[in-house]
Amino acid sequence: MILKIEKTLILTIVCLVSITNNWGQEYKLSLDERPLYRVKKTHEDIVVDGKLNETSWGLAESRTFNHHYFTQEPNDKQKTTFRILWDDKTIYLFYSSKDKYLTATEKEKDGTPFLDDCAELFLIPIPNSLNMHFCFEINLYEAKNDIIFINNFYNGNDAVVKAFNPDYQVKVITQGTINDNSDIDKGWTMEIAIPIETFRGSTSFHPVQTGTQWAFMALRQERNELKQGRRVISSIFPIEDIKKGVHQPNMFGLLEFID
Repeated sequence: MILKIEKTLILTIVCLVSITNNWGQEYKLSLDERPLYRVKKTHEDIVVDGKLNETSWGLAESRTFNHHYFTQEPNDKQKTTFRILWDDKTIYLFYSSKDKYLTATEKEKDGTPFLDDCAELFLIPIPNSLNMHFCFEINLYEAKNDIIFINNFYNGNDAVVKAFNPDYQVKVITQGTINDNSDIDKGWTMEIAIPIETFRGSTSFHPVQTGTQWAFMALRQERNELKQGRRVISSIFPIEDIKKGVHQPNMFGLLEFID
């Protein structure tokens, strides 16, 4: 019964946002303009341990987050590399981030990990922009905030659906001391395994198989100060106007599942 309710919830949201798919963004990339990331299929078991041990990770396309926002200090532009793999049941992600000041406070589920050092993934299980996307936000304590974000839900205001509570694996490895800026840290890695079943009810349109494309954005939130407040954001694809926030599906790129 719970699975049926969740499936109905996702299908209802996808249908509603498909009808109201104009949220007043200044510019929207066409499919031909969207940058592409090719997701290679793995044929070996992936152990979610925060390490690039498997051969498949060495074959995955590696991208650097070259778009930085809200930088003020010399240490604000720190390197993040990003990889994705897939198999018939799971989508795997790997973030590897240099970080001189590891910082995090949130430890509760559905809290505010995005105010800490945090990895983020936004997915739309079709190649087109919708005014909704699935969001996964995880900090160094592996605290998760998984939501369905709806742009321009009512009277120009966005909405967040917190009832989206998927079961997926995360492992973070830190090299340094969290919340101690008296020393210099090295960084952190994060490995994520999201079951394809997480998107049941929406993958019937563009199922996870060779040649399928989905819209997506991958980001890093970086907090270099102990006091909560200023954050640096870096992303795999450019964001049109960062003052509007990071949830801008009109500027998402594409991932394509390949063998």
